[in-house]
Amino acid sequence: MTTRTRATLVLAVFAGLLLPAGVIAQTGGAQPSVAQPNSAQSNGTHLGKVLPPRAQPHNDEHITMPQFPGGWVQQAPQVGSIEVVDYFPSGQTDKTWTDKITLELHHGSNTLPIDVFQRRALTLMRENCTGVIEAPLQTGVNNGFPSAFWILGCQKSKTGNSGEVRYTKAVQGYATMYLLSRSWRVQPYTTGTPPVPAAEIEAAVQFLTTSVVCAQSPQHPCPTTAAAAARK
Repeated sequence: MTTRTRATLVLAVFAGLLLPAGVIAQTGGAQPSVAQPNSAQSNGTHLGKVLPPRAQPHNDEHITMPQFPGGWVQQAPQVGSIEVVDYFPSGQTDKTWTDKITLELHHGSNTLPIDVFQRRALTLMRENCTGVIEAPLQTGVNNGFPSAFWILGCQKSKTGNSGEVRYTKAVQGYATMYLLSRSWRVQPYTTGTPPVPAAEIEAAVQFLTTSVVCAQSPQHPCPTTAAAAARK
């Protein structure tokens, strides 16, 4: 299958569900929020474009997820320069999960273009899967920060009898890269249509769309409702 054919196939599967670049946060619902430490400013290159010099970083910069699904449970986080935390619905575990949200915070990462993170994820999926589908990378600005969105699909794991679908939103903060993913572990599939209900995909897109990196700043406003303003 050619690259053009593969891209057309994936776009047909996910038509109308791709996250528009530049979407500003909507609010509502209970939500976790994860902060980053104060760090030096960045004048780096992102998304293949040179950005203007940044203002001083905000001490309260964090990611907020206003439409985080109810009943999901945070797992023990991985800490360090790269923080990783998984969330599963109640009753699912790291061995049995079929639904997962993953948040990665790459502290001190402000010089690599966002597409590097997409290519790393794609490389790992190709190493571990028989059959990979890839939607075209979308880039733009989200709540004043450089951002990107991508979709990857594993048709069959090389080490088990399952496939995977993963939607990822990436946001470059002042000195932290935020990667937020919604994943499904599914039965292996041989077509370009992963076995995920359309309603779940729509809910995932809404969740990612409304999740933003923000600060007490006019350039990066946080959700203003009482529920959305809650901090973990």
